[in-house]
Amino acid sequence: MGILLDGRTSQGASIANSTSVPTTSSNVLWGQVGLEVGAASPSFPIRVQFTGTIALKLALNPVNPQNTVEIKVVRGFNANDPVVYTARKTLTVANEGISDLLTFTGLDYNVPKGSGFLVYTVFVRNITGSNESDVTRVGPESFNVLAIGN
Repeated sequence: MGILLDGRTSQGASIANSTSVPTTSSNVLWGQVGLEVGAASPSFPIRVQFTGTIALKLALNPVNPQNTVEIKVVRGFNANDPVVYTARKTLTVANEGISDLLTFTGLDYNVPKGSGFLVYTVFVRNITGSNESDVTRVGPESFNVLAIGN
């Protein structure tokens, strides 16, 4: 049985439709947490569990009638750091103008203890490469991370 080493939340927008941030074809940071795992026993694996939600909205009369948005969770600070999870959501004109939630749950198992401080970052991008006004982040946005060890 594991013990909780640390848990953090990166809360962007707490309320539905409280923000309006365009997505781009580049990875854009929308959540990041740092976890203290120095108390972890070196003889047991560290497990990092994460959940998140991001609300997206396809504009009325978008340039592209279908847009696919990707979220990517990395262990580190940059989009090129080790990827531990990805998810995609396709928004179509059938839902234009309506908020659509992308929710996810994932796990990074047997994480190296390293210096005793772990960073997890989540990015979002519109992989359709469409006009920036097609898909906006509208809230809520939340990224929750727990580190468990012995």
